Amino acid sequence: MNLKDETMMVHAFRKGIVPDPFSELLIRNHPKTYAEIMCLAVAHIAAEGEVNEKCTCVVPTRPRASGQPQPLRVHEATTENKTPTKQQPYQPRKLQTRGRERENVPPRHDFVVELKNLIAIPNVAKRLKVPSKTDKKLGPNKNAWCEFHQAFNHPIRNCLALGHQLDELVKNGFLRDYLQEK
Repeated sequence: MNLKDETMMVHAFRKGIVPDPFSELLIRNHPKTYAEIMCLAVAHIAAEGEVNEKCTCVVPTRPRASGQPQPLRVHEATTENKTPTKQQPYQPRKLQTRGRERENVPPRHDFVVELKNLIAIPNVAKRLKVPSKTDKKLGPNKNAWCEFHQAFNHPIRNCLALGHQLDELVKNGFLRDYLQEK
């Protein structure tokens, strides 16, 4: 093989190899002949074999001194420090509600008249604080009308503001005559 063919073969080999640690080795060493490439390849294969062997061998653990306690793992430490709890009686789960939890819902009272007629009674109407107009969406139902808010989006029976005020009037005894007997 002449020098020109060997130079072209070295060049083609260097260009055709995929980028990896061996190709970087070829770039750093600039081999001029095919024999130099073969020597570098053999050396690289031997080095990779040693590295793989070192990674796969298991490192023996040193035995601990007999006086030292072994450190606890995280899970063992948390479960070991817990005090045993007294078994609780079975409590059924609460019903899950869709959307956000409603904690501030007033109790519902059964009145002898409908709510829209109750808030129209002059003595009751003057004790209720009429809410100010708002652009806020007050409920999911676009067609439901609330006579108390004078707005759409929730029916009067679901009106929280009215429910809280009526509950306060019932507690004070003012609406005693309008409550249904249970």
